[in-house]
Amino acid sequence: MTKTENRSIWNRGFTCAFLANLLLCFSQNTANTLISTYADYLGAGAVLVGTVSGLYFGVAFAARPISGPVITILDKKKIMLVTYAMGVVTNLVYAAAGTIPLFVLARVLHGLQFAFVGSLNLTIASDSLPREKLGSGIGIFGIGGALSQAVGPSLGIAIRGWASARWGEGGGYTAVFLVSAAFMFIALVPCALIPLKKPTAEERRSLGAWYKNIIAREALSPSLLLCLVSVSSILYTTYMVPYADSLGIESIGIFFTVYALVLLGARPLFGRLSDRVGMDKVMLPSFVVFALSFVAVGLGRSLPVLLAGAVLGALGYGALNPAIQTLCIRTVEPERRGVASNTEYFGMDLGYFLGPFLGGLLYSAGSYSAMYLIGGIAPLALGLVLFLLSWRRLRDHLF
Repeated sequence: MTKTENRSIWNRGFTCAFLANLLLCFSQNTANTLISTYADYLGAGAVLVGTVSGLYFGVAFAARPISGPVITILDKKKIMLVTYAMGVVTNLVYAAAGTIPLFVLARVLHGLQFAFVGSLNLTIASDSLPREKLGSGIGIFGIGGALSQAVGPSLGIAIRGWASARWGEGGGYTAVFLVSAAFMFIALVPCALIPLKKPTAEERRSLGAWYKNIIAREALSPSLLLCLVSVSSILYTTYMVPYADSLGIESIGIFFTVYALVLLGARPLFGRLSDRVGMDKVMLPSFVVFALSFVAVGLGRSLPVLLAGAVLGALGYGALNPAIQTLCIRTVEPERRGVASNTEYFGMDLGYFLGPFLGGLLYSAGSYSAMYLIGGIAPLALGLVLFLLSWRRLRDHLF
């Protein structure tokens, strides 16, 4: 879909997609770490906090039968501009929310936006990459998310603290969402500069009926893998702040900084390694390393032990995420990468929706420690078994 045959990773299409995704991730990570505490501030109980926190992933999952065909068939550039503008509006609704119903409305709008923007960004980036550098490029593409994870949560906590001291706790949350809206507004610039052409009538006909562009059956196994990994990984974003509060650990923002800094190096490193030695040789030990991070966090009672868990978590997730994303993309021919990306995000959305909800149930039935030990390790064990059962079939059908 790009106008260039540039064999470099850093061509104009990839660079614009990277910058747009970077700003999107900064918008999300500045606010998302505080979503559960904001819901609690508005009066939600433990289970409701988990449900509302994961709601926007549930909405995104439900909207993907629409977003997949739209992304694959229609003008991607116009869709980018509309969805990023919707992100600005969504964060303004968050900023104005003072009750649970209005907060739920913002989560629904956010979920609708996410149904389009995540897979769209990945599709544009992968379409801009040479085939032999797909794993490396997707690993680099994830640097934006890692960098925002290094800065965003601490930035959001700092903004909340600074604004709360001046305008009260509600004013603190409002300031965070206004900053997130500003990131989305700036992201409209690289969206407008992406060099994409409209699909021709012949190209649209070759893709078949709209319902054939909802899910790529070839990518279902990797999508389920990503679902299981996401169930575990979202527990850190959703519950680490209240977990640290329950342990009396201050300055927990450093957990996200350490996690993201290690992730910043791990994603491109393991993406390149996947291209060179094969995805299976990277993914198998990564499941184990990621599971060990939840052992450290679940049993840890001090900041140093939690930070050790952050390092292990970033190494495991930094290898698994780009490898699974590359696997999804390579299960289909290039013209159907939009469908494969949408299939991948079906799995991610479902995992991110189920993770906070199951985490809330486990916490209510036991403790945060039990939540991390059970909710973090069990999905990864299932993922490892699924990968071992499906790898040979997948390997023989990669493009």
